[in-house]
Amino acid sequence: MNLNEEKKVNYILIGHIETRFGDPITSLNINSKYCIIGTMMGKLILFNIKKRESMILIENSEEEILNINFSSNNNNYSNDFYFCIGDKSILKYSIRPNLLNKNIPIITLISTINNYSDEISHVRDCDNAIVYCVKEIFFMVAVEQLKKKPMILNTTDSSYVVKNLENMDVIEKGYIKTTNYIVPFDFDGKYFILLQFFTVTERMLCSFNVFTLKTYKHLLREEFGVLNYCKFINDNKLFIVRKSNICEIRIMDDNFTVTHTFMHIGDKVIGLDFFYKITKCVKNTNKMNLLDLNKRKDKDENSETETKKIYYNNNMINSEDNINSSLNDNNNILNNSENVKANTSINIILLDIDGNINYYNDKGIIALFNVNKISEIDKSIREKGLFSLNYPYLIKYYHPFLALSTDNGCYVFQLLNI
Repeated sequence: MNLNEEKKVNYILIGHIETRFGDPITSLNINSKYCIIGTMMGKLILFNIKKRESMILIENSEEEILNINFSSNNNNYSNDFYFCIGDKSILKYSIRPNLLNKNIPIITLISTINNYSDEISHVRDCDNAIVYCVKEIFFMVAVEQLKKKPMILNTTDSSYVVKNLENMDVIEKGYIKTTNYIVPFDFDGKYFILLQFFTVTERMLCSFNVFTLKTYKHLLREEFGVLNYCKFINDNKLFIVRKSNICEIRIMDDNFTVTHTFMHIGDKVIGLDFFYKITKCVKNTNKMNLLDLNKRKDKDENSETETKKIYYNNNMINSEDNINSSLNDNNNILNNSENVKANTSINIILLDIDGNINYYNDKGIIALFNVNKISEIDKSIREKGLFSLNYPYLIKYYHPFLALSTDNGCYVFQLLNI
């Protein structure tokens, strides 16, 4: 390398969202304008990316803040977002420009929806409730988990409900048969994936379709090792991390077939997010190719659900159509989105316990940077360790911004080479 050549920089540190020590971040989300975080003690903080300023929206709520989720109805002028106060309630806020003071947006609480008709029902289910929000879909299941030793495992009927958050219509409700010792992993608006234990060592990975009741099951042998993460890619594919840093893409078939595998660069994976890039668009009438559209068209308001199927009132919306529609709106040369096929590739960002942030795509895995070596973060804080308290750490990517939770609050970066 030429001595005068500058070292390639992969990031810009945009800002730090400070939280109380000992109050872990339980939810975060980010888009092109805002990063929003919620904590275990019920604090909700809005960070303005352009202004690099934070605003506390809620100081203390009754329960932890979960599932911060931007609405599908966002536009260039406003942003709506949902989040859950534990399992008890769902709140919706609106962020709009302030014509009188552009530095301070107008933030309005639009609605508060209680999930229980009485406090007795809430207390009964509170410890057992598992909740997810994906766009306008809310899913809650109450699994009576095993809390005593010795472990006496048996099956139980767990009630669940699926709602449309826009109008609070109940889309589906019923019961899931599970064991009384499970680990929930993911919900994509249609499928709920969980790990069920039958004995101390015998486990079964299950995917449950909350609309059709169809269940996929695969027994995991002891040699499979610990399953650290399991995330939906699409209807029949999963991205998993097992044995701390073995990363795999698997098909939910009879053999749980591996299609891609790689070893994470670094130690134990403690956080991940994935998104899709459009690699090519082909118009069937004249085989028109539009390349390099992935720079700005690679995501929606929640990158995890870009190419997944989201349900509203039992009507399926294929988000690939949304990709095509978006391309059509922004590229007038595409006059008929139905004749356009968008090819997408999965991209994964991983965080490990040593602070390494790595980026994986179909070309391989790239080491981006190490959070513990960023000079802009105070040295005394880095020496204490940013990932030493064993919290469930979170990362979220929205091109070109990355947000990640640490023991010292949330850091927001702009990634320069993705």
